[in-house]
Amino acid sequence: MEKMEKKNLEVIDFSAYSNNIPLFENINFSLNTGEIMVLYGPRGSSKSALLRSFARLNEEVYNDIRYVGSVNICGKDLFEYDVKDLRSKVLYIDTNFFEALDYLTFGEFLELATDEELLSFDSYLSILDDFGILKSLPNGFETRLSSFYVLEKILTLLFVSYLKNSQIVILDCILDHLDDDHLQVVSKILKQNVVSNEKSLIIATRFFKRFLPLSDLLISMKNGKIEFEGKPKDYTIVR
Repeated sequence: MEKMEKKNLEVIDFSAYSNNIPLFENINFSLNTGEIMVLYGPRGSSKSALLRSFARLNEEVYNDIRYVGSVNICGKDLFEYDVKDLRSKVLYIDTNFFEALDYLTFGEFLELATDEELLSFDSYLSILDDFGILKSLPNGFETRLSSFYVLEKILTLLFVSYLKNSQIVILDCILDHLDDDHLQVVSKILKQNVVSNEKSLIIATRFFKRFLPLSDLLISMKNGKIEFEGKPKDYTIVR
């Protein structure tokens, strides 16, 4: 008997409107535990609006937002969650975090992001080393994040995703800022430390070819609609 795959995210005929203007329409896909989805689209494709909806963040961007269709997060309707509980399940990270980090120390950011009291710095040494951050923390928790380069900031955000133990981690175009060598470093960490039997990962990008080796599911969006949904190898054939 085959083991049933567990869905962390199921999207059915999902559309969103702001002031009755469509942001995205008729979105359908599902994402299983342990899978990586790459969401490709140019600027203006509404991929960010779609991804923000899974953490109920569009309400903070648009004055008027209305949804049609359904989204199930870990088997429960998106809109049945308390927002705080939902955002413990779904971690959404975009490039706005880069600037926000500059005002905090490493310890301050971890406490804010996880909403938990930190253990001793020594308790994190091994996992910080696994995420490639340890060497960038000469002052431990007191290290200011303004001294970090983009790669180190991204690794810090991935470390937070590990600590929060969210079931769905969404990286909205933050990996587009890496060169090829640094992307290889991050890809290895994603596979080893972020994606698991319980977690799923969504990577949004404007440069799909760089992320094909990581992808179990590829979705291409344009003008708020899905152009392609399926295996990466099939997308290259279609194009």
